[in-house]
Amino acid sequence: MSKGVVTVESTGTAADAVAAMVKNRVGAVIVLQRGKPAGIITERDVLKKVSARNVTPAQVSAKEIMSSPLVTIKAIDSVDTAAAAMAKSKVKRLPVVEEDGSIAGILSVTDIAIKLAKILADDNSRYRSLRPTLDL
Repeated sequence: MSKGVVTVESTGTAADAVAAMVKNRVGAVIVLQRGKPAGIITERDVLKKVSARNVTPAQVSAKEIMSSPLVTIKAIDSVDTAAAAMAKSKVKRLPVVEEDGSIAGILSVTDIAIKLAKILADDNSRYRSLRPTLDL
């Protein structure tokens, strides 16, 4: 999970969201409404909901293009729960929230893939170290 979550206010514009994404080198921002996560804007949202409509990002509010309701998981949930939620909702990024609803971080498909790759590499390494014993 990435802990440095980039946010924009729902009162902002699509231009504000794009500027935040570019400045922070991220592919999505969380939209806050009254300090709580209300939606997410991804690069794809900007392409489909701004560029394809042939309007400038400054003419469109963040609230208009955010994906909502926001699919989230709690910080105490497992990676399995997160992966299942992503698959069910067909999302690639999943905000992680604390019990009080505040943002703890954001989990991406890439984060899960990296973790799984490490698990597989560790298992493979363990198997190789046991191989001489198994060949007896």
